[in-house]
Amino acid sequence: TLCIIYPWTNFPLIKRLTFILTILTTTTCWSQLTVTGKVIFNEDNSAAPGVDILEKGTKNVTTTKSDGTFSITVSNPNATLVFTFIGVRPQEFQLKGKSEILVKLKLDCNKDFFDTQQIHIYANSGLINNPIGGQIDIASPWILRGIIKGSYSYQTNLEENKFQNGKIELSHFISTCDFDMDFKWNYRQSSFNNELDFRANSFETDLNLRNINLIAGYTHLDITKTKIDTNNSLEGVVVGIGKEFGRPLFPTAYIKTSIYKDKIEYQASIQGGYKRLLFFIKFYKLDSFNELSLGIGAGIGY
Repeated sequence: TLCIIYPWTNFPLIKRLTFILTILTTTTCWSQLTVTGKVIFNEDNSAAPGVDILEKGTKNVTTTKSDGTFSITVSNPNATLVFTFIGVRPQEFQLKGKSEILVKLKLDCNKDFFDTQQIHIYANSGLINNPIGGQIDIASPWILRGIIKGSYSYQTNLEENKFQNGKIELSHFISTCDFDMDFKWNYRQSSFNNELDFRANSFETDLNLRNINLIAGYTHLDITKTKIDTNNSLEGVVVGIGKEFGRPLFPTAYIKTSIYKDKIEYQASIQGGYKRLLFFIKFYKLDSFNELSLGIGAGIGY
């Protein structure tokens, strides 16, 4: 076999340039990757049309079709795609050689807290034991990374019975797009028919996940039964759940239970309103004392 090797310089200039361009083009084609996929919304898995898709660090861009699908040729199999759309959080996706992908976009959130700088005043009545009463709620402006709220209610039969509740709350102290947390101190006290007197304090945390509230905490109870001359000091835990509803009255409801060694304390509430008109229905039970309270009031901003 006879091989004749011509020096590189023996090739005409045009052939040398053609050879170099061929090598460069081939190398570029080998490094490119055509990526196809679909973009959907995380909340309901519906198609996301009109989403801009940019190869990061370049001007290479495309847009999803009406069914959320797209196709884009990137310069590097390990390129990063950036997905942007009005009302959603920008998202980056590193391909790592993948040619078919599914991307889920999360809606962006701009939280507005409408429970700031409010004063609520109620007239209320206990339908079982304490027919006369009132309640006042006050919410601060946005301070200390949250809203400070205070509430106090008092009910009586104008004789030996009384029932009062107090609350101090730091709302929205921890808040993200997906949840926020409230921290509360609750106080309950009642004197009932000259036979029962109790005081309860609880420290609670509310974890608010969208429109569901999970409640947990610690509680302390001092209870005296006058007729049999007993006095107990008990500790326990608080567990509960709540839910927020929509229009027209935007009510919130919760039910929670305080569990002590040999006693259970029950609390439940539905509260809402329309414009400045407010209402609530509350139920409370501990030992031989129970009360169903109705309230109607008005709210003002300041």
